[in-house]
Formats: sequence, structure tokens, C-alpha cells
Amino acid sequence: MKKPVRARSQVKNPGKPRSHSGGDGAAPKGRRLAALVESDRGELFSILVGCSPDAIMAVDQRGFVRYMNPAAERLLDKSSADLVGRPFSFPVDSFRSQEVTVSGRGTDFKVAEILAEEAAWGGEKFYVVSLRDVTRNVRMREQLRALSDVDPLTGLLNRRGFFDAAQRQLSLAQRTKRGMTFLFVDLDGLKRINDTHGHLEGDQCLIEVASILRKTFRQPDILSRYGGDEFAILAIEAMERISRKIIDRLHKNLSAHNARKRPDRRLSFSLGLAHFDPASPTSVEQLIERADERMYENKNLKKRGRAAR
Repeated sequence: MKKPVRARSQVKNPGKPRSHSGGDGAAPKGRRLAALVESDRGELFSILVGCSPDAIMAVDQRGFVRYMNPAAERLLDKSSADLVGRPFSFPVDSFRSQEVTVSGRGTDFKVAEILAEEAAWGGEKFYVVSLRDVTRNVRMREQLRALSDVDPLTGLLNRRGFFDAAQRQLSLAQRTKRGMTFLFVDLDGLKRINDTHGHLEGDQCLIEVASILRKTFRQPDILSRYGGDEFAILAIEAMERISRKIIDRLHKNLSAHNARKRPDRRLSFSLGLAHFDPASPTSVEQLIERADERMYENKNLKKRGRAAR
């Protein structure tokens, strides 16, 4: 491949501004460029494609790479010698722009917007595949999405994030025929804490509840601050018989937390449970409604000194 031509400044009077919009002085050079284009389009093509910031590839109808520009080498982290003559693993028959992961593992990846168009040259049909690096945009989009789904105080999911994650898990549970347990946790006396000790102390109590929940549940489980003093949890693959162990572990962690606190700083919360049975599927909204009702039943029992566990 020929080296790209670098433009060299021909300005003789640096202090005098020049116009690029036309004029008598620009006309001869403009005509010269036009003449060069007419005389050697192949050279112009090489310069334009070589200078393009987008990756451009020519792929034959069998899916083999026949050409790639320098931007493609940088994006794919492969030289022309590595890829030309080899199969192209991306679907070249997709003529709609789409995002694909082109390299990397885990968080070290690149995402490109790919578009394939059919072309012909010398009676031979082939595909012009262009790829634009959109990694920065995708990562920023994911960060904004994560921020919009997270409660800034506790770091747990917020209501929106919980609904999205729970919907996906319920769909999966229906296909795999596995049960789950939904819990509603309400921090008792948050208003009293705010009124007596201030909102900063109330916020600290919410943070401590979130910490207790993290210690109680597993990594795959979905934890959220549903709103105000309420927390919603979806315990993945937790059948009804397992929920007893979950509640015992939760109360054990709560007791361990309170043992380190003064009596007026100890936490208390009310629980409500609902079970998802794949044989009789229900919606996220129905699970929340059931758990909410049972949580308020427990709260009322607690007020009368007969809290159900």
C-alpha cells in the first residue's frame, strides 16, 4: 500500500489570512486538483481510504477479507498480513447498521458500529464493510444507564433498576422452571429517627440496612432500595423451603449489627414475603403487592407485640 500523502503548507505570508472559499488565486490550484482526480482516481482512492478514521474492508462473497485500510488494522489490532485472505467473522449479509464487539475480553473491549454494503468491480461482487469505533459512546451510555438505575445513597438498585432486573429474572425462571422468593423490608421508625436525630442519622440507618442486606443475600440476588424506608429483594432460585433460612440469616445479621449499637441506635424492620412458583407464574407487580400486604400485617403484629417471623 502506498504511503498517505501529507499536505504541506505553501503559505508565503503567514500574517495574511487566506480564504478557502474561492477567488482568482484559488482557481488554478482547484483546477489542478480536479485534473489530478481525473488523471489518477486510483491514487486518490488510496489516499482517501488510507486517511479515513473509519475502518474500511473489502470482503468477497465467500466471506474472505481482500483489503483493509490502516484504520481497520488499528481497530481490530491486526495487520493486513494477519487478516487479508482469512474469513471475516462478522455477518457481512447484515445491511443494517448494528453494534458489535470487535475485540477484547471483560471490560477490555472495543465496540464498533458496522455496516455492510454490496458493491461490484470488474464484474465481481463483493462487500464494503465499514466499522466505526463507538466504544467511548457505549461505555458512557452504560455508565449513564447504571447511574439512572442506582440509588445514590445506598448503592443498591432503585425502583426502576429493580423492575428491569426482576422482569428479566422472572422470564428466565419461567423458562427454567425455578422458583424465587420476593421480600419486602421496611425500616421501622424512620420518621422518628429523622425527627429525633436528624436526617443524616436517618440516611445512615438506610445505609446500614443496605449493608445488612448485602451480608445476607448472595451475589446473584437482586437488592434494591424501593423507595423511602422500603427495600425490595428478589432471591434468585430460592424455593419456599429456603426462605426460612434466608429470614433466619437476615435476623442473625440484624442482631449482630445491633449488638454493636447503643439501644437508641438499634435497627428494626418488618418483613413481607411472596413466592414465585413457575407452575403458577405471576408478575413482578403481583409479587410486590403480596409481599407488601404481608409486610404490613407483620408491622401491625409487631406493634401489638406479636410480630410474625
